[in-house]
Amino acid sequence: MPKRARRADRAPTDAVKRRIWDPRVRALDVDDRRSSDTPTGVRVRGVRERADVGDARRAAARELALFRSVKRARSALQRIARARTGRTDEGGTPLLLFERWLARCAVSGALAAPVLPAQGLGLANDLIRHGASERDGAEGAAEALAVAKESAARWAEARDDGGEARDAVVVRDKGAFLTMQLGTEKPYVKCAKAHLGKLRALYCRTVRGCEPLTEDVDSDEYQKFACAVFALLMRYESLGGAGYQSALAEDAFDVLNEKLGVSCECFASPLNARYGQFCSQFGFDEDRAPDVDAFFGSLGSFFSDDFAPKRGSFEMNPPFVPETMSRAVEKANDLLDRAANANEALSFVVIVPLWKECHYWSALLESRHLQHGPDIIDAQSHGFCDGAQHARPSHERHRVSSFDTGVFYLRTSRAECERPVDEEIRKRVLRGMKTALGSCKDVQELEVRYRGERARGGPAKIEDRK
Repeated sequence: MPKRARRADRAPTDAVKRRIWDPRVRALDVDDRRSSDTPTGVRVRGVRERADVGDARRAAARELALFRSVKRARSALQRIARARTGRTDEGGTPLLLFERWLARCAVSGALAAPVLPAQGLGLANDLIRHGASERDGAEGAAEALAVAKESAARWAEARDDGGEARDAVVVRDKGAFLTMQLGTEKPYVKCAKAHLGKLRALYCRTVRGCEPLTEDVDSDEYQKFACAVFALLMRYESLGGAGYQSALAEDAFDVLNEKLGVSCECFASPLNARYGQFCSQFGFDEDRAPDVDAFFGSLGSFFSDDFAPKRGSFEMNPPFVPETMSRAVEKANDLLDRAANANEALSFVVIVPLWKECHYWSALLESRHLQHGPDIIDAQSHGFCDGAQHARPSHERHRVSSFDTGVFYLRTSRAECERPVDEEIRKRVLRGMKTALGSCKDVQELEVRYRGERARGGPAKIEDRK
């Protein structure tokens, strides 16, 4: 029987902490979190700790039910894609097909559940692009949508079933990692101890007013934390697509923080956020109630009306889905317009793939707030922190990029005046991006490592990967 973890999630050493998040980020005090504007001009919403451990366990059970519903819909889409495109081998399934469909629905607010689509939104075109006829593409998309809606209905039924408090989340020590499992139900989720230490710090300052957490893993206090972590990890397992959840290299982040005062990410998660302030997809639900990310300090979605900073410096590295990137650039330009009219210092450092045929690329080039860039870095010479870094050995946290990347500096005149971006800063950012290459020389090798030999069929198309 594996030994249950005690004190296993204690804070990582300073050396490890410097790699996975910025240790210089100070903890916001209670008054700052609940009622004040942060230095970036973003209002932070306080989130209360769950008073009842039974509620925490029910929330964990709901996430497990959601995972199973999403798995069913994802598997159905893979089966449909193979049948409709005529590519019967598993390796022929287009990479990130479900994730791109989900991302388009999320941008449009067309979700049947947190990670289940409610509309077709481009799925037919994706199937056609991968070999399906127009008829098969349309029929395949309709079939997949029906399964997704049915899966969402099943989850809603399980979610609304109050019932008694469910099993406890069991935490087990696995060397450099911890595993978490809801009672004896499968699957379990995995998290590196260094990342769990980060989640613990974020949780304590978000929901406990910076009060420390007990070391007794059997206590109700610790169980509420464990349930919050389990729900978070399970949600991102459901989301999938670790490639398009990748983050900028930590060395590049540090340059942006030191030289330009960047201290907030527009697209992140508690698992990959570098700074203490970040926007994420699952901060608050449609009823403005806290979702899984909120217990770890999320400001909510970048696309939310609540996120409207007047000043500050932000890093923006959206999921590499054209619709998401286009909308992100549109909102950044709107915020910059308002800030410029008010003579405020607002800045966005935008990291996107070099897809010149997509709308977001021309929108960036034509922005009146473009002060510098694009700085182009070729695919083989840089990388990102993998979206699944929390479940991988420390030496496998990075992944080589799938394609060339552009770095844009969108800034108001006052921001440029207060903290000018010179050529040396831009070069240092690019050098920082080159430190996250990882152990694989290219994406083909990376795919074989994590998808097996079935991935040797050739590189995925440009829209499929980050």
